[in-house]
Amino acid sequence: MKYFTALRKVIKIRAHKQSKSIPAIQRQQTLKKRVKTLTAILVFIIIFGALAYGMFYLYTSGRPTPATAEQMENALSAQGFQPMDITETAMSNFSGAGLENCIVAGKDDMRFEFYRFDNVESAQKVFQLAYSQIIGKRTNQRVEYNSRKLHYRVYVLDVEDDYYLTMYAENTAVYAYCDSENSGVINTVLNSLGYIDASGENWHSESPFDGIIRVAAYALWIPIMYIVRFWIWPVLCKSAGVTRKEALELGESRKEIILKLIKRSPSPKQTRFFAAVHRYIAVPAYIVVIFSLAGCFTDSLDGIIGALGIAIPVIMACEVIIFSILNRVIGSYWKRPTYTK
Repeated sequence: MKYFTALRKVIKIRAHKQSKSIPAIQRQQTLKKRVKTLTAILVFIIIFGALAYGMFYLYTSGRPTPATAEQMENALSAQGFQPMDITETAMSNFSGAGLENCIVAGKDDMRFEFYRFDNVESAQKVFQLAYSQIIGKRTNQRVEYNSRKLHYRVYVLDVEDDYYLTMYAENTAVYAYCDSENSGVINTVLNSLGYIDASGENWHSESPFDGIIRVAAYALWIPIMYIVRFWIWPVLCKSAGVTRKEALELGESRKEIILKLIKRSPSPKQTRFFAAVHRYIAVPAYIVVIFSLAGCFTDSLDGIIGALGIAIPVIMACEVIIFSILNRVIGSYWKRPTYTK
């Protein structure tokens, strides 16, 4: 009898020790999970940040500084041209476009036109007009060069015995043409100003990555926009009156959890709104990727693409700030409902 009494005491003591150790084990497991999650997020941010920076650098580096009228006149004079400033005459053709300078030069078969505006959009329009005229001269026997970066585009057509070049760099645009044998003169003028890098025989051989870099750069915003969900999810849960931990117990998939959150919410419309923001957060990034893909075939969308490229990080930053604030003050607006599981 004494043996069984002592055995019961031992079992109780062990059970008591185990019951005390369970919370500590759970805390350790929770801590390990959090460390693993944070490590994974940190590694993702570092790798993704490096890739994003690389793409952004490729798309923005190597662009020339817009030349002044005086610099262009000096570059033309150095190649034997006699440049003329026809800004006043050209004003009638560019009414309201913000034309600041127009320099033209001609020699033998060579023709060179330089435009400087007070905005990028007008320079892009000059490029588009010249580009639309040049591509109509293409034949099967041709060499083309097409390169673009942010607010920078160069198009060259060397067809049979004729050479055509048009480009814009920020708020300046150039249109030039000559016989193919004199293309080196035109290229030297632009090379001296850093507008093109005409060093080497194959400088105008088009890179297979041209046109794809911009698409890839904008595509990187898609996963970045999804990261904003980390700030939206706590607000979505609180609007339904539950914590993030309780929300995870409502279902297996995120879709199932959100549907139950909306049903249990004291303000279903507001919860449904946050759910929609959470679901469609990356839509602006998808839109700009679609536009940039279309922009590989036309320059008419450059203005829209540039605006969207600026708008996306602004939208993302505003959402992070807004939902961070809502996460702190939301308890004052949504009372936690009482319900039974």
